[in-house]
Amino acid sequence: MIQKLLISLLLLGSALATSAEELPVEYFFKNYEFSQVTLSPDGKHLAAIAPVGNSRNLVVVDRATMKPLAVTSLKKRDVSRYQWASNERLLFYVEEDGNESLALNAVNIDGSKPRVLTKASRGVQLIPRYTRMVDRLKDDDRHVLVLSNDRRAQFPDLYRMDIYNGRKKRLTSNPGDITGWGLDWDYKIRVATRQVVAKDKSDAATELLYRETEEAPWKVLATSRLGEEGSGFAGFTPDNKNLYIASNVGRDRMAVYRLDPATGKKTLIFGHDEVDVGTPSYSPKDHRILAIGYVTDKPHIHYLDKKFGDIQKALDKALPDTVNRIASLTDDEKTAVVIAYSDKTPGTYYLLETEPKLKLTYLAQVAERIKPEQMADMKPISYKARDGLLIHGYLTLPRDAEGKKVPLIVHPHGGPYGPRDTWGWNPEVQFLANRGYAVLQMNFRGSGGYGNKFEVGAWKQWGLQMQDDITDAVKWAIKEGIADPERVCIYGASYGGYATMAGLTMTPDLYKCGINYVGVVDLMMLEEWDTRHDREGGITAWFHRAVGNPDDPADRARMEKTSPINLLDKLDDPLFVVHGRRDPRVEIAQAEELMDKLDELGKPYIKLIKKKEGHGFRREENKLELYRMMDEFLKKHL
Repeated sequence: MIQKLLISLLLLGSALATSAEELPVEYFFKNYEFSQVTLSPDGKHLAAIAPVGNSRNLVVVDRATMKPLAVTSLKKRDVSRYQWASNERLLFYVEEDGNESLALNAVNIDGSKPRVLTKASRGVQLIPRYTRMVDRLKDDDRHVLVLSNDRRAQFPDLYRMDIYNGRKKRLTSNPGDITGWGLDWDYKIRVATRQVVAKDKSDAATELLYRETEEAPWKVLATSRLGEEGSGFAGFTPDNKNLYIASNVGRDRMAVYRLDPATGKKTLIFGHDEVDVGTPSYSPKDHRILAIGYVTDKPHIHYLDKKFGDIQKALDKALPDTVNRIASLTDDEKTAVVIAYSDKTPGTYYLLETEPKLKLTYLAQVAERIKPEQMADMKPISYKARDGLLIHGYLTLPRDAEGKKVPLIVHPHGGPYGPRDTWGWNPEVQFLANRGYAVLQMNFRGSGGYGNKFEVGAWKQWGLQMQDDITDAVKWAIKEGIADPERVCIYGASYGGYATMAGLTMTPDLYKCGINYVGVVDLMMLEEWDTRHDREGGITAWFHRAVGNPDDPADRARMEKTSPINLLDKLDDPLFVVHGRRDPRVEIAQAEELMDKLDELGKPYIKLIKKKEGHGFRREENKLELYRMMDEFLKKHL
């Protein structure tokens, strides 16, 4: 009897040890210990963003001593990203309290000579002012090339900037219709993209322009009309004679080609039959193409360079449980930073020496506190929408949920056009799975990466087929025995917030609660915000084609019918509203209108509105408050 009891207790202890432990909110959402680790061009120093005090600051490590030095000391703002301007100096960007306008700053690797090069704009506008580095000048350690929209928000100019005092010399003046510039490897401006808009703003196109020299006249290489297949600049060949372009003309899915501008001949470099591929990565040494990435169910990389293809095989053999990518490469190709990540870890950084033989050395973990064995598997899934269209997505189940019906969080992504969900580390997904919820993400029609037809076919389908795809995902999860139909909640941000409100008002019986994070509720208000300052008409033409034109009676009727603000009488589920007052994409007026209408109708809700946040919370203390409130909300209602 005693022996049986001991065995039972041992078995119980083993079960408890392997069941999912509820981890604190900080575990998932505190600032990472290290992120954006890169090498200086000569490989003598490393840089990273790391928490110093209560902010994310820039840290430099001398590889000779491996001692870290914080070269910035921000207290109420964070370094969002940085770039090496030379071997001795870094540029870094600091956001102005959520409005997505970034101040450009510079500092030496020893922390000396700090300088604000350009200030962020303080207002909230759809297209914030920016100045950002385009490229280093390898024979000039005092200057870099920058792109700046100081003169015209949508049409930037190219400058050479002094990285010690911020003075700029304009290299080309934008005539008022160029949305982007392209440089050859000798820093000559030989490519441009021009916006062409109909006089009534009903249509628009993008022209790819090319010139043989900076003195030669421009000629049009390709024209891409709204909603149609098109081509874009992706780089020059090492000899500067031919171009690489990304194009889906005649194939629907984006591929990379080499284009002879003299003859117009295109040669396929790499494409995929099922998904779009990305733009090439190039060697800093001689500018040859190294690789092209793409995402099916999981991320992949196609190497065109044998040397780095063999290196990738060696990395994957040494680190078989992670996706392994070169994050930084020195100018001589001899040293690289590698990040190894998966769905269960934000990653580990390694130093890779490529000569005289491969040597991989551990550097640091992104977040040492996160243990992969405590995380859940993110599994690719697919299902048929009601019209037969195949939709791909991801399902993350709690670790102890196999064979059980569990509460479900439906988590549509933002955008909606262009972005997509992909496999990999997602702190929100892991947090929710740790709390015992299954998380379902779907790349509904309109998502990027699956070709032009899949994306453009969803134009003007807000609240219609796009929402049906989300509803059909929930029904699939219920039919498969995954989800408890009485415990389903929907949570999304931006367009995902719109989908949340649409789900709660159009299919209220499907959900028990919802979380609207910086979401759209009024399509008419969104149109007014997006087109308010669009004198040139490109944004207006796109919005009216992709979302709707209030001046068209049929469009207006559809937009009013599918705006959740007009359907709130059907809302009968608990709601959590989250927004930042300095949101430049979905203005705070959307959340204010929603809360006012809920108050009028006597509908209960909880809210978290932050004065100095924008389109998603960035400050650590605000993120922690958000997810603590989310935790309590979901526990109460699911």
